[in-house]
Amino acid sequence: MPSFEPVRAITRGLTVLRLVSEQSPITATDLARAAKLPQPTVVRILETLIEAGYVYRRTDGVTFGVTARTKLLSNGYDGTSRLLQLAEPLIENLRAEIGWPSNLATLEDDAMVIVYTNRNAKGLSIPGRLGARIPLLATGVGIMQLAGLAPDALQAQLERLRQSKEIWDASPELWEGLEERLATARQNGYAFAHERYLDAVYQSQIWAVAVPIIVDGQTVAALSSLVLRGAGPRQRLLDGILPALRRTSATIASQLAAEA
Repeated sequence: MPSFEPVRAITRGLTVLRLVSEQSPITATDLARAAKLPQPTVVRILETLIEAGYVYRRTDGVTFGVTARTKLLSNGYDGTSRLLQLAEPLIENLRAEIGWPSNLATLEDDAMVIVYTNRNAKGLSIPGRLGARIPLLATGVGIMQLAGLAPDALQAQLERLRQSKEIWDASPELWEGLEERLATARQNGYAFAHERYLDAVYQSQIWAVAVPIIVDGQTVAALSSLVLRGAGPRQRLLDGILPALRRTSATIASQLAAEA
């Protein structure tokens, strides 16, 4: 619960500003109806927003719109920070449900970056760290990110990777059958990390499965779960993990979409 009662004048002002932004051009009468506020109150709020430079009266004299100054209100917005804020409790709930750690990763230039992980929680330590850059071609999160790109964006991304001298970008083994891996990821909605990568980085102690986080048709991040190989048959474990992983991804995406 908040420590103090909300300042009603501010909440009303923000409501009016949002409605003008969403429904411009709009009259004070329509604003009052949409905001469920008395029209005199709406008029005073509009005059205040005009004075502050966020709203202007259009040339018809009766409708209102927002000015370019409203763009300044989003300058401090960090999409990754908001993603983390929404995702962290959901990923922790996922860990409690399936018993295995997860990584949340986003695309940054030509690699995926781990922006949240609970892989060191509850006594199960798997190598890796927050902020680590992991390859696109070798990881499940990378394949899901690539699979979600539009064709032109995908080709541009692959061209940049072809110019890279990083081992996990340049390895011919990772390029072989890449189109098929991407097509399978799109069809199945999930992808596994490459066995060669798992062998080199984790000494084949784990396997990992990833799903995309998709908002308005765009893959904004990918979520993976990491499982010890000795825990049991992969398919049996996957049958238990994948539904929860997908549900968590969908919940994160729906919360991000609702704000957007």
